[in-house]
This record gives sequence, structure tokens and C-alpha cells, in this order.
Amino acid sequence: MSKISDRRRADILHSALTEFGLRGVDGASMSEIAARAGIGKSTIYEYFPSKTELIIASCEMKIGQIKEEIVSVFSRDISFSAQMELYVEMMLHMAGNVDFNEVVRIFTRDSIDALETVVDDLAGDMAAILEQAILRAQAAGELVEDIDVSIAAAILLGLPNPHLILRLRQLGKEEPVKALVKLALRGLRTAETPKNA
Repeated sequence: MSKISDRRRADILHSALTEFGLRGVDGASMSEIAARAGIGKSTIYEYFPSKTELIIASCEMKIGQIKEEIVSVFSRDISFSAQMELYVEMMLHMAGNVDFNEVVRIFTRDSIDALETVVDDLAGDMAAILEQAILRAQAAGELVEDIDVSIAAAILLGLPNPHLILRLRQLGKEEPVKALVKLALRGLRTAETPKNA
């Protein structure tokens, strides 16, 4: 694709995400998506032959953005504990903005199958990003050396749990994310790790 085609495709996807977010997939209008992108409706179909393909491509773009945000969090020059807190907050925020009933309603079996590979790739990429962060934290002396990095990453990836955070709030924890990360990292931290990290 040319740069103009790439830019137009990106404009369509951004417009589609906005429209889907405002009106849901059923209520989203291809005409409105085209108007937001500053193009004719027929141009959308040159790039995306169906609304389903547009939905899938929009989800793929959003997943790419999520991956970039995760890379950004674990690339910051802060303690591993602080990185984990940012990761949990970011994922909880994203989960809070998703209407799971809408997700179930909009995806057909075919579109779910098409997205499955993309979601699996994201999960693998997230695990690899976190494994690298764990290795850097070990090299910096923040985490103990004798852990299975892949298992630790798998467990830590699961920390963003809205129900668990709600329960911690009910128990009176003022900083539930910090408390959750502190507990999750207990036993992984070295003795030299500062108590406030």
C-alpha cells in the first residue's frame, strides 16, 4: 500500500472505533464512519469488503495500541513494582471501558475465530514483554533469581482483576492496586528491595 492508502486505512479504522464506541456495532453507520474519515462510503468497501472485516481490523488496531501501551509501561525507568502497579491500573481502566455484553452480541463465530489468532498473539507478546521486565528486575537486584520467569509472568499478567480490587476496597484498603502488587511480589523480591518499592 502507498502512504496515502495506509493513512486512509488508518483514518477509516480510527473513525470506525469512534463510531463503534458511540453507537455500538449494530448502531454504527458505514455512512457515518465514512463521513468521520472524510471519504465516501464506497471507499470504505475498497479497504474493508464488509462491516465484519472492518470490526476485525478495528479490533486488531486497538490490540496493537494496547501492546504499545504495555511496552511503554514496562520500559519506564521505575521499579518493577511501580511498573506492575501501572500495568494493573491500565488494564483495569481498559476493562472498565468495555461493555462485554456488546462484545458478545457483535461478534459472530467467524469473527471470533478470525480474532482468536490476534488475541493469542497479544497474550504471547504480553507474556514476553513481562518476562523481559522480570529479567531486567532480576538483573537490577529487585527480584530473586531462582524463579521460573514464564510462570511468574503468567501469574502477574492475571493481576488486573476488577472483582479482586473491589473486594480489597470493601476490606478498607485505600490503595488496593498497591496492596495487590505488594502481595503478588512477596517472595519474588530480594531482601535488598526497598520496602516502599
